[in-house]
Amino acid sequence: MLDILNFVAVSGIFNVLFFWYASTKMKSKADPVKTFIVSFIFSIPLSLLLIGVYTTMLIYAFRNGMNEDAMWEYMEQEELQ
Repeated sequence: MLDILNFVAVSGIFNVLFFWYASTKMKSKADPVKTFIVSFIFSIPLSLLLIGVYTTMLIYAFRNGMNEDAMWEYMEQEELQ
C-alpha cells in the first residue's frame, strides 16, 4: 500500500512541476500560482484512478482468499502470457 501511495505522490509532484515548467516556456507567460492550482487539480483524478484500481485489486484478492503479494504475482503471470 505504501508503494502505491508513494507512486501517487511522485506522479502528482511530477505533474505539478511539469505544468509549472511548461508555463515558463510558453510565449504568453502564465501566472505560476494559477498554473500550480490547475496542475494540482488535474493530478487529483489521476490519484483517484490509481487508488481505485489498487483498491479493486485488493478487494478481488480478498474475495478469492489471496493476499496482496499473491495478487501481484498473479497479475505478473497474466501479463507474461
